[in-house]
Amino acid sequence: MHKGIYILAIATFVAGTVEFIITGLLAMIAGDLHVSVGIVGQLVSIFSLVFAIGAPVFIAITSKVERRKLLLIAMTVFFIGNVLSIVSPNFTFLLIARIILAASCSVVIVVSITTAANIVSNEIRGRAIGVIFMGISSSLVFGVPLGTLIGEHYGWRMTFALVGVLSLLSMVGIIKFLPKVNPQPSIPLIKQIATLKNKRILSIQLISFLQLTGHFTIYTYLTPFLQSTMGLSTKMISISLLIFGVAGILGGWIGGWSTDRFGGPKTILILLGLLAISILLLPIATNSIISLMIILCLWGCFSWSLSPSIQDSLAKAAKDTADIQVGLNNSFSHIGIALGSSLGGILINEYTARTNAVVGGIIVILALVSAVYSFSLNSRTVAKMN
Repeated sequence: MHKGIYILAIATFVAGTVEFIITGLLAMIAGDLHVSVGIVGQLVSIFSLVFAIGAPVFIAITSKVERRKLLLIAMTVFFIGNVLSIVSPNFTFLLIARIILAASCSVVIVVSITTAANIVSNEIRGRAIGVIFMGISSSLVFGVPLGTLIGEHYGWRMTFALVGVLSLLSMVGIIKFLPKVNPQPSIPLIKQIATLKNKRILSIQLISFLQLTGHFTIYTYLTPFLQSTMGLSTKMISISLLIFGVAGILGGWIGGWSTDRFGGPKTILILLGLLAISILLLPIATNSIISLMIILCLWGCFSWSLSPSIQDSLAKAAKDTADIQVGLNNSFSHIGIALGSSLGGILINEYTARTNAVVGGIIVILALVSAVYSFSLNSRTVAKMN
């Protein structure tokens, strides 16, 4: 495997850490900047919204820029965003920093994935891309709980300081180990959106959108949820987040295996049902630490196991535009994250944290409805062909 692949994985790990790290720092930032937890939660929404809209736009704008050069520019802007986060005197300033971080992060992750595919042979291309996604998922497993612990002991600003240092190290690695990569022809945004006229493709994309909306309605506010319902310490919350993340990595493997063994449609329907149940059981699981850990494991596993099945279903439903659909799915996913985090912020300000879990579970059930509709369309198409 080319050394540059691992450098790109490190870069995506750093970028992914910044995207989700706010979930473990909500109370700290809210107290320091004198705003509500719900308001701070909107930082996740803004980040994901900018990422969703910015990724296709920024990639189109920079389509003629050599890829290594583009990565270095994006990582430089990313570093600046972390510095601004560290010195933020108020919420508005931090919000601007998050927008800068999201814009640069979208370029880092998308370019890392496409670059990985272009610097290795066709025989190991899938494994190379898999390594990049391991960097993204590892940020959830290790980055978020580690950032939470650092924030508790040294202040939330030091978390961004650590990410800033890691971004500089990533830049050194990119310069030393990553070869120059010529840009690939870009696909006009209008052409990408036009593919959504297909009802089956659109309904599959809605599965990701609704699933992540429901998931992040509660996940973004998991820290205050655990604090208010169980009074857990920061250390125990970090352990909980770590367990959740490890279960997520395992879920990715389970989702891939199940897709190969049973097919995408069956896997999606079963996993969505189990995901909805696990989220709805979360308020009841707070009766004991053992039941909580069990539900967190199940929730983490099911939430991150759906991606392989959805990608497989999109590839089969849109054989001529599979690459476009993967890119659009990234945008649908981040819009879902943004909406879920925003909705969760409203709920936690108006009601108890338990309400977030109930609403999140109901939205995941809507994702299940979208899945049933999509696969029923496929069944009708097959029936007509016969």
